[in-house]
Amino acid sequence: MDIKNSKVAFGGIVLSILLFILTIIAVSNEGELAFDRAITDFIHTLIPSSLDPFFEGVSELGDKIGIGIVALLFVILLWWKKKDYAGIAAFVLCVGLGNEVNKVVKDLIARPRPVTAHIQEADTLSFPSGHAMVGLLLYLFIAHLLAKDLKSNAAKLVLAGVAMLLILLIGISRIVLGAHYPTDVIGGFLFGGIWLFIWVFLYETYHERLNRRGEKRV
Repeated sequence: MDIKNSKVAFGGIVLSILLFILTIIAVSNEGELAFDRAITDFIHTLIPSSLDPFFEGVSELGDKIGIGIVALLFVILLWWKKKDYAGIAAFVLCVGLGNEVNKVVKDLIARPRPVTAHIQEADTLSFPSGHAMVGLLLYLFIAHLLAKDLKSNAAKLVLAGVAMLLILLIGISRIVLGAHYPTDVIGGFLFGGIWLFIWVFLYETYHERLNRRGEKRV
C-alpha cells in the first residue's frame, strides 16, 4: 500500500489517534476497568496455564534482548543485501525512539501495573505496553520493508499475516502472564500504529533521495 496517497491509511491513523485519546481518558480515571477484568478473565479461561511457558517465550520476542537481536540481524540484512541506508535509518529511529517515547508516555499516564505483575515489572509503569508497542514497530516495519521485494500479492498477505499474528501473540502474552491490563496492550498497539505510520511515511517520502546520497558516499 502506498500510504502517502492512501485515504484509508490516513483515515485509520485519525481513528487510531481518537481511540488512543479515549483509552488514555479511560485508564486515567480508574486503575482497573471492568473491560480489563472481563477480557483478562476470558483469556485465562480460554488459555490453560500449561501454555504459560509458550507465552513466556513469545513475550521474550517483544523484550529488550529479543528486540535487540532481531533488529540487529535485520539491520545487517538491509546493509548487506539491499544497501537500503534510508531503511536502516528509519528502522532504527522508529524502533529506538519509539521505545523512549513509550517510557515518556508511561510516566505521564502513571498507571500502576496489575497486582499480578512480576516483581521486576511491577517497578515500572503499565500504560501503554512497551512489548505491544515496540513489538508492533519492529515486526511490522520489517514486514513492510521485506514486502517491497515480493511481487506476489498472496506472498505479501502471508507476510503481513505472520507479522500480525506474532504481534497479537506478544500482546496476549502480556495479559496471560499478568504483566499488563488489556487496555495497556490496546494502547500499545494504537500508539505503535501511529508512530509506525509517521516513520513509514517519512521513509516512503525520502528513501530514494537518501539512498542515492548514501551510494555516492560509499
